[in-house]
Amino acid sequence: MSAIYKLAISLFALSWMVFGIYGTYHLHTEARDLLNTVEQETRLLANSLLVSVENALRDHQTEDLQKLMQQLERIKPSVDIRIYIQNRNVIRSNAESLVWPQQVEQGLYQAAREGEVKQFYYPADEPRLFILSLPFYERSSNLNGNVAIVKSLQTMHENLSKTKTYILLSFIAFILFTSLLCLLLGHIYISVPLQRLREAMRNFRNSTEPPKPLPVSGKDEFAAVAQEFNRMTAELFSAYRRLDVETQHRRQLQRALQDANKLITIGQLSAGLAHEIGSPLQIVNGRARALAACNDDYEEVRRIANILVDQTDRITRIVHRLLEFAPRHPTEPMSCDVITAIAEVIDMLGFEARRQGVTMTFVHPKSLPLISINKDGIQQIVLNLLTNALAANINTGALTIELSRTSISHAEQTMPVLKLSVADTGTGIAPEHLSRLFEHYFTTRGKQGGTGLGLAVVKSLVTEMGGTVVAESEPGKGSLFIIHLPWRKA
Repeated sequence: MSAIYKLAISLFALSWMVFGIYGTYHLHTEARDLLNTVEQETRLLANSLLVSVENALRDHQTEDLQKLMQQLERIKPSVDIRIYIQNRNVIRSNAESLVWPQQVEQGLYQAAREGEVKQFYYPADEPRLFILSLPFYERSSNLNGNVAIVKSLQTMHENLSKTKTYILLSFIAFILFTSLLCLLLGHIYISVPLQRLREAMRNFRNSTEPPKPLPVSGKDEFAAVAQEFNRMTAELFSAYRRLDVETQHRRQLQRALQDANKLITIGQLSAGLAHEIGSPLQIVNGRARALAACNDDYEEVRRIANILVDQTDRITRIVHRLLEFAPRHPTEPMSCDVITAIAEVIDMLGFEARRQGVTMTFVHPKSLPLISINKDGIQQIVLNLLTNALAANINTGALTIELSRTSISHAEQTMPVLKLSVADTGTGIAPEHLSRLFEHYFTTRGKQGGTGLGLAVVKSLVTEMGGTVVAESEPGKGSLFIIHLPWRKA
């Protein structure tokens, strides 16, 4: 529900409460005033009639008295007049228009016998009649009685009904007028500025150009909000520009760190590669000497020559793999067989794993489609993770590399991803170090030659590829690194 409708409903509820209280109070006041007026008019009529009644009764002019009562009742049709004598005689006119209930009759007879003033409403809960009985002024044996006047309240109730209808119609007219006025003014002064502000926010979010400032008119709160919004968008756009420049510098720094880390990693692997290259070199040397000693046996010469070819090819492959990890600038995505690329890194580190007694297992589908990915980057990621895992395994252990195609949900969308996980059974990582694991130059193996760049480079490469990396570890039970990279068809 919009703010305008909420405001209109609130105004309606407030008006209903105010008019309800006012209307109720006004009706009660009007009813009380009308009753007071009825009482005063009836009392004034009764007092005026008493003198004439007493004179007429003293002179035994009953017929004149009846004519007087008849004229009064014709002038005021809502009034009936009767004269009660203590001997239970009743003098009444022939023009009575009101029906006197039995209870009223009994009450007036009693008031006449006792010679008392009596007034009451009938019925008491919803009065329709006002009854007033006054005794004669002169108290003699022949003149004892009361003058009774019954006043109908029908006219009063009709006036109250008209007042109630007037208040209700006034309330409905006021509500309709104020609601329409509220909706109109709310649309002009609230909805339009808010819609303009929302449109400006949407344009600012979807645009790469500096936003047009909102027009500012007046000195109300919306004008102040528009001024602050213009100031905020200008500052944010300037900050976006600075952030873009800083991002470019950071990427350049990350590439430099990646190259430096490759050199450091190559240095760490040099000793192991020297051992792996030395073994085939010794074979080559021994077979070359044997070849020099057997000049007359052609088959033996052929067999030894084949061994020399195999071993030199092996040395060439080892050197070629080493050169593949030398610093290079091209990092553009290319069509790549991910399984083969990762297998090359695993094969390269095979000697070091065997030397440490660590078993490496590569779990992957039988085949995966070619995808567009930074081959050097994925190999660098695997190399850094495996190097750290080997360093965490002391005297035997196990490494498991798993590669699969899966999907993840992001922003209510399901996207295919390449999942790479590296698990080891090494010493694990302390909980207080997990939050700093991917920081540059943070290492817990400083004394063993750690530089603190390996995992930082992994994080940088994964981020550049648009992926994510998370680490899980428990001290004494090993670590698990899970990487998700976007799946892009070649």
